[in-house]
Amino acid sequence: MAQNNWQDLDDTQITVESQYLTELQEQKNELLQKVQVLKTDLQDWRTKLESQVKSYKTEIGDLRQALSREVDELRSEFGDLKAALKQQIEVMSSVQAAAAAASGGNSSLSSAY
Repeated sequence: MAQNNWQDLDDTQITVESQYLTELQEQKNELLQKVQVLKTDLQDWRTKLESQVKSYKTEIGDLRQALSREVDELRSEFGDLKAALKQQIEVMSSVQAAAAAASGGNSSLSSAY
């Protein structure tokens, strides 16, 4: 080839280059198909993940509400226990004071309450 011109190319070179271009086009199509499959897989994965996240958020919300109710119940129960203990302490103090007064100030029931 004396010149770098398309007219100087022979049929063999054109055929080889045409085959090469055909192979490249096939490879391109295969890659595009793989990319499309990967995009679909990714979208499916995202959908499943979003569904799981939504489910977990709902479950966590439910657990948080249940825990809050239980904490409120425990606070109420502890408040009731505190009031009952305070009442028992007052009763014991009254009993000790009465016993001390009855025995003339000598009580064997002295306590650290």
